[in-house]
Amino acid sequence: MKRNLRHKAYDEIKKKIIFYELKPGEKIFESEIAKKLKMSRTPVREALLMLENEKLLECTDKQGFIVRKLGSNVVTDYFAIRSVIEEFAIPLVVERITASEMKALRRNLADAWRALKTVDMHNIIRYETEFHQILYKAAKSEVFIETISHLVDKFHWLRAIALHAPAGAQESISDHESMLEALEKKNAGELKRLTKLHLQHAQKKFAIMQGLIM
Repeated sequence: MKRNLRHKAYDEIKKKIIFYELKPGEKIFESEIAKKLKMSRTPVREALLMLENEKLLECTDKQGFIVRKLGSNVVTDYFAIRSVIEEFAIPLVVERITASEMKALRRNLADAWRALKTVDMHNIIRYETEFHQILYKAAKSEVFIETISHLVDKFHWLRAIALHAPAGAQESISDHESMLEALEKKNAGELKRLTKLHLQHAQKKFAIMQGLIM
């Protein structure tokens, strides 16, 4: 039971972080979370320690647990690593993607545009992440999935922040639309170019949100 409570608290807090409902630098109040989830503070504390170990939270002497604030060098590295591993996957995706996966991507785009019309940020973030997850699975590479599995939550987190920038969501969905067109034409070179451009857009939007550039 204690383990279940710990993981319930972990899932709840993590979801709020990676969907940008808890902002970088924001303090985490154990007592409030425990009250909301109707549990003692012990499993909440254990969940916070798990998230600190995942580098989503940090603990300071003065403030206690806060959502981790990412420095510009760390962000640059995350985007650079993502660029390299996605470039590796693109030829595999072009070669191995199935008709049902292509259909899923088209449906995902339609869902994302509908969410944008109602400014449903939670679902915009969910659909944007799902788009990439479909592509990752389409590579049909166990090694690629194993490599990226440790990073997908960080990528989701950075994406959520970038999507909150002015016009960030619309630009990202438009990028996905262009990427899908290149994929439909089996144009790996163009898909690589558009994917790099997509990441550049995301990194710039992230920087605006974090006050790293004006």
